[in-house]
Amino acid sequence: MKEAYENVPATVVIVTYASSQTVGNALTALYPAYEDRLLQCIVVDNASPDDTADRVAREHPWVELLRSPRNLGYGRGCNLGFGRVRTPYVLFMNPDVVIGKDAIRELLRFLEAKAVVGIAAPATRWGRGDRLQHAGGSFTPWSVVATATGIRRLQPKLTCVRPGAPPFRTDWLCGAVILVRSEAFRGVGGFDPRFFLYFEETDLCRRLRAAGWELWAVGAASATHFVGSSARHFDPSLGEGDCLSDHYFRSRYYYLGKHYGRVAAAAAEFGELVVKGARDLLRILFLRSPKDELRKRLRAPLFRRPDPSV
Repeated sequence: MKEAYENVPATVVIVTYASSQTVGNALTALYPAYEDRLLQCIVVDNASPDDTADRVAREHPWVELLRSPRNLGYGRGCNLGFGRVRTPYVLFMNPDVVIGKDAIRELLRFLEAKAVVGIAAPATRWGRGDRLQHAGGSFTPWSVVATATGIRRLQPKLTCVRPGAPPFRTDWLCGAVILVRSEAFRGVGGFDPRFFLYFEETDLCRRLRAAGWELWAVGAASATHFVGSSARHFDPSLGEGDCLSDHYFRSRYYYLGKHYGRVAAAAAEFGELVVKGARDLLRILFLRSPKDELRKRLRAPLFRRPDPSV
């Protein structure tokens, strides 16, 4: 049975949607830390169409399960779980992330030693390969256009978080697994609920830095992210077409408009279209092998923010 430990330093909040095949591995890896009284765990299930919630309740009775009657999206789901948090730190993580007791202890040690740190993230390996999650690389209207060019030297500088490497301060951390100071998260109002999916952690990182908190990557802690396992499940209630693409571009436009203004956001999307069109034209003229980048981009939302009713 679930036992509510007192004086536990951290609460894990996991938001699930059709995560039946992955969340069990995440929770199994967390259980030793629960036994050592390092953490409590809350799973917020976003009305999964499969048996995710039932499996969590049946196989992991030590977890507090919150069943949302509808799909709230990631940020709103995290906010719902955070409403039950009473610990100094909260570990937000995807259901397809595996992180062990030693890594969690290392992240806790780091935040406890540096009172100005609002978020710490581990070195995260993608799946079973050698690809590592990066940190940094401020997201701006210019970076949208620069990325579209495909010219690496024009793009924001990214730094891989390597296992065992010294910690370093950064301006962005991937939200797949982050240990956040509860005081800091509460102070900025949590995740912006307008983001249904994508860019919610980019926005959070920016607001925390504006409030005076630091962001650090901690290579002494490590995790594994089996990227996109839940995202592969399409939710037909969210509309027609490519659901993930729809959320990505709507969230991106909203983020740019929120922090740089609507004119800059529109200019970034227009510039992206021009660059992709120019790249397609050059391929036709010189390589005879267009990739239809412009056509693909035109299938996704343009100059549109997230629908607040979703």
